[in-house]
Amino acid sequence: MKKYAVLALHSCFYITALLFFPDTTSIFTAGFLISILALENIWFIILPLCITFFIPISHIYILVAVLCYHILLYPFIKRNRYYALGVYALSSITTFTVLTIVEGFHINTIYIMLYLFIIYCFINIQYVFQTINQKQTIIPYHQKLIDLTLVLGYFFIVFFECENQYVMLFLFMQLFLIHDFKYNIVFLLLYAITSMTQKSFPIEETLIPSFMSFFPAGVILSFTFEGYLWILGFIYSIAITILPFLGKKLAIQENYLNTLFDDFNKYLNNLNLEYNKNIKLKELKEKKFTEISTTFCSGCNKTTLCRTKLEKRYSFLSAAMLGAKLNIYNCPYYNNFYTDINADNLNKSLEYSAMKSLSFELSFLYNQSLSMKKEYEKFISLLYSYGYPIQSLDINLASSSLYFSIQLNTMKPAIESLFLRCCYKAFGEHLEMKQKENQIYFFKKPQIKITYAHTVLAKEGNLMSGDNFFIKKDYNSSYIFALSDGMGSGYTAYTESMDALKTISTLSSYHFRTETILKLLEDIYELRSNYDRYATLDFLSVDPANRKMHLYKMGSSTTYVLHNQKLLTYENQALPLKLDDVNSAYELDVYPGDFIFLLSDGIGDFISNQEFEQLVDHHQTAEEACYSIVEYLKRKEQGNFKDDLSLIVIKAIS
Repeated sequence: MKKYAVLALHSCFYITALLFFPDTTSIFTAGFLISILALENIWFIILPLCITFFIPISHIYILVAVLCYHILLYPFIKRNRYYALGVYALSSITTFTVLTIVEGFHINTIYIMLYLFIIYCFINIQYVFQTINQKQTIIPYHQKLIDLTLVLGYFFIVFFECENQYVMLFLFMQLFLIHDFKYNIVFLLLYAITSMTQKSFPIEETLIPSFMSFFPAGVILSFTFEGYLWILGFIYSIAITILPFLGKKLAIQENYLNTLFDDFNKYLNNLNLEYNKNIKLKELKEKKFTEISTTFCSGCNKTTLCRTKLEKRYSFLSAAMLGAKLNIYNCPYYNNFYTDINADNLNKSLEYSAMKSLSFELSFLYNQSLSMKKEYEKFISLLYSYGYPIQSLDINLASSSLYFSIQLNTMKPAIESLFLRCCYKAFGEHLEMKQKENQIYFFKKPQIKITYAHTVLAKEGNLMSGDNFFIKKDYNSSYIFALSDGMGSGYTAYTESMDALKTISTLSSYHFRTETILKLLEDIYELRSNYDRYATLDFLSVDPANRKMHLYKMGSSTTYVLHNQKLLTYENQALPLKLDDVNSAYELDVYPGDFIFLLSDGIGDFISNQEFEQLVDHHQTAEEACYSIVEYLKRKEQGNFKDDLSLIVIKAIS
């Protein structure tokens, strides 16, 4: 609504100013205004009809003809700037021809026609003609520059063709509506210079118009209050004084901090739910685990995975301590491991751990926000100056590269080239932009592309696999890959791994860093460990903008990376869903052609590193590599899988 109010004010002023121009100048300028108004709002082109009461009948015919051109040819005008320029040229030629026939040839007619044609060409360039949802739309590229050009065009017409002081006063009042201090100064200097060229430099006539551009309501002081013209000046002055202040600018710091605390509140509610279900004593469980390992496991002669792999033993013994009837390794001492954990002995250490994680995250994100505050405020200010007030700003401060989204407080379509130009001015980086409904996302251009393939198969005799995976692609083309292996197999293992991935999905929607997300996940699982069992987790985040990936392994099988024909292995050192050992966190560079393989023990326990190296080739696609690994295992095991298996193959391409 404000847009049309501003447009109406502009239009009424410029059309009213025609009444002070000589007839020839008036009719040419009326055609010029009709063509500009057609770019903004086709119905506004009827406004110049008001001058038909003050011009000769021959000029009225010209004005009606120009209106008809624009109404009839409007579908063509909307297609591109060249059609619009053609319709304006047709209007100018018609005006010149009729005036020459009726009044004879005057050199001044040529001057005014060429002058307005140049002004219209420049304004025409400031519009974008584009198709949105199969609908042709004309959008002002830089509304402030359009307004300024119109003011400049009128300035010279008024200065050389008209001596009425009120027109000059109203003209300078337009600068206030443009709302840019530097334009006021430039116009004041321009007015002074042009006054000096006429060998006339009255101080009061220079200062009064300048005063109007800073305080429009002061125009009433220049009127003699004879007639009713001062009423128009008064209403107009008050209107354009109020309008620039109606736009609400976004308070950036308040906005993103509110979002941040909302995320903290969501997590704390989630943590409290888990805490209230059943809280166990962390120290008691760790002590019991060490005691069992020392007393029973150290002297065990079995060759099962619970003896050779610490993470398998941890999951197995944790289930035994809780009384689960899942003696999957046929341990003869299984019934001795049950531990009656007294839930009345509440331990607040996990609650403290969660709060500590959140406080560190808050400190990091807040300091990060302060370092970028000026850049974001400059971006908001630039968009506002182009007529795009921002309703909300969502900054992903935890992202390793620049990534944020906005929601506009206007129905005006977004111009991609304009928005990206504002991004470069504010952040000094070439960004890319995506729009989904009313949300617009900005992010650093990816240096690589990510392709992937995946498969999950159940062990022989099971209808359901205990392995699950989670893949999330964000609007900045970054990825999260998570693979979880539930303890045992079948439905129970399926629910364990799926529960872990659901929690990952929830936490990944928050504005937290990966390390914080996994630490919070660990806290939740420490609380769940008194009534749930365990699952392993591979967590991989890939940022194509800076070619970085972060790998976190929590009780999971070996991860393979194929780089430059060399197979690199990244072993797990941590217990399931625990980040106690920093050796289980890796930061790696990613290059075009690299493969990353996330897999469960259903593959890792049955394919050696040497076999794996022979199976993969850098010329393969992700789908081909995934297929070759699974088919090899089928042949080797003759189709009888001894464990659930899952595999995610990721390939970076240029």
